[in-house]
Amino acid sequence: MKHQFILPSFPDSNFEIEVSFWTGKQILYKDEVLVEQSVEIGKPFLIPDSNRKIVKAYPKSAFPDIIPVLEINDIKYSIVERLPWYQMAFALLPFLLAFIDGGALGAVLAGVIGAVASLLNLLILRNDQFGKIKYLYVINVTLIAYASYFFYEAMIKEWIN
Repeated sequence: MKHQFILPSFPDSNFEIEVSFWTGKQILYKDEVLVEQSVEIGKPFLIPDSNRKIVKAYPKSAFPDIIPVLEINDIKYSIVERLPWYQMAFALLPFLLAFIDGGALGAVLAGVIGAVASLLNLLILRNDQFGKIKYLYVINVTLIAYASYFFYEAMIKEWIN
């Protein structure tokens, strides 16, 4: 998923970050040119400024959101506006599966299904293409997550017996 933004340190430049849902890999573009990412600790993006000096922008987690913030000179810059609390709560409903008591294997299964469904819900809510119908998609993802958990839990219990 791609997000466009502007950094105060670079007012004349347009940035775009692409974050992979599955791997979390981040790719940054400055004025449609790929920005190199260092291999040093924290994997900062090496952004050239107007004086040809390199500015290090460290991607930092913005948990529970999937879109990182960029830290430049110890100041964190939000790439996207935070979701309102009610959208965040709505998106994270599938993660409540992790608190269902289903034994060790059931807990792992519930955690995985809940986490993937919650991340998918966050992606849906961040996507402007869906408009108001995105809430129906989130409800469907949540219902499918719960149904999947109970289906697989029943299958595991059948297999064990």
